[in-house]
Amino acid sequence: TEDLKRGLPAGDGQQLSVRMQTRGKFLQSYTFSFVEPWMGGKKPNAFSVSLNYTLFNQLGLDRTEPNAQFIVIKGGSVGYGKRLRWPDDFFYLNSSINLENYNLKNYPEFILTTGKANNLNITERLSRVSITGNPNFPHAGSNVSLTLKLTPPYSLFRNVDYSDLSLQDRYRWIEYHKWRFNADWYTLLAGSEAQGKRKLVLRASAKMGFLGAYNLDKTGLPPFERFRVGGDGLSGMFLLQGFDIISLRGTENPFPPVGATRPNEMDGTIFNKFTMELRYPISLQQASTIYVMTFLEGGNSYLGFDNYNPFDLRKSAGIGVRLFLPMFGLLGFDYGIPLDNLNGRSFGDLMNNGAFQFRIGFEPD
Repeated sequence: TEDLKRGLPAGDGQQLSVRMQTRGKFLQSYTFSFVEPWMGGKKPNAFSVSLNYTLFNQLGLDRTEPNAQFIVIKGGSVGYGKRLRWPDDFFYLNSSINLENYNLKNYPEFILTTGKANNLNITERLSRVSITGNPNFPHAGSNVSLTLKLTPPYSLFRNVDYSDLSLQDRYRWIEYHKWRFNADWYTLLAGSEAQGKRKLVLRASAKMGFLGAYNLDKTGLPPFERFRVGGDGLSGMFLLQGFDIISLRGTENPFPPVGATRPNEMDGTIFNKFTMELRYPISLQQASTIYVMTFLEGGNSYLGFDNYNPFDLRKSAGIGVRLFLPMFGLLGFDYGIPLDNLNGRSFGDLMNNGAFQFRIGFEPD
């Protein structure tokens, strides 16, 4: 045919992804997604659909066993995204409808330890992306987004006394509004794009989140969709456990939010995270992008506005390296040193209290 004479067909950029992960009886995770980036064929309007199933079995017991501890999450979403022409051509709007079902048994991560809950929400994400340079090593511009996730206000239509409801009935259909703000700015400090000189780039980042309720006194905040801060964020690679994982270099494990009162209470309703990175490239070839960095980072989570203090942060500093290889994707290594409670501590103490962290496949929040 004429098409074949001009060369092999390359398609229109559609993406089909099937992902499976397992650790036997302890973990099973399956994800299917499809993206059509040119819906209609004339404008870059993206249509997407995804399905997911995750089982996390803490003890590896059969789910019928009385002492079994597990969570099963089933979900799906349909989304549509388009580029906006106002205020300028760098704006994008993405909308999606999402449904997740949680099935828990003796699962200690949430207030609702046994039962079922449903999470039906609409998500709107407005972003402006103006970064320039290597996609894996931007040297100028910014990437700013505001995301709003809304569930229906069920409590407005239910004529019940929530204080008399069991946890299962209260959270059968969870309700909330959730806000996320992410911003990354890149500034070229040294080097030249035109002359091909290596670049010294400053990245400044701010991330914030808030989980609210339509009728806080009546329903309270849901146990799901909260923010867990600390650690390397790698648990987000294979399991969506009903909370957002916010990594913080220099800390080995997630830590309780400010205002926590219950044992093992790890999830806040507000979080802040601020980062400064100084990046220097080793290689910017198409076959591999490699750069080293130094960083300063601070973040924390809070149970509510009564406990909120944007200056009450866990702080750290350190060094890291990033490798983007075609066969492996992202590989990252960081060593972070906590900068809290420095009085009377020697340099050796600081180094011994540092945390080495590994990243693969993606950069966690």
